[in-house]
Amino acid sequence: MSAEENKALLRRITEEFNKRNFAVLDELFSPNFALHDANYPNWPRGLEGARKMFSSLLAAAPDLQLSMEDVVAEGDKVVVRWTFRGTNTGQSISGTPPTGEPLTVLAIGIYRIVNGKVEEDWGMGTRSQTATPWE
Repeated sequence: MSAEENKALLRRITEEFNKRNFAVLDELFSPNFALHDANYPNWPRGLEGARKMFSSLLAAAPDLQLSMEDVVAEGDKVVVRWTFRGTNTGQSISGTPPTGEPLTVLAIGIYRIVNGKVEEDWGMGTRSQTATPWE
């Protein structure tokens, strides 16, 4: 796939997430999907891991919306600078209780695309307000 097609895949993932259309995850993520995050070394692989990634974010902030600020692609990699905005009304993965406050998370992710699906995800985020959904 071309770099433009790979960028379009990440745009589609963003749109589907914001619409809460998770029925398409099997279409957008590889069955070999891997999240590389030092905070979660035992994150499940495959489509289960992709589903958990989405559901974990929404568990902490059910109104969460993703915005792609910058997108750069070369070869099979896409880099996205993200802004996540929502309200921390649910418990995070780490058990941090909800604050009820708005949250903004700034993140950068690097994605490897194989056969039109996200196969690997390396990301780093920082909170600019309240707890992040993946703490």
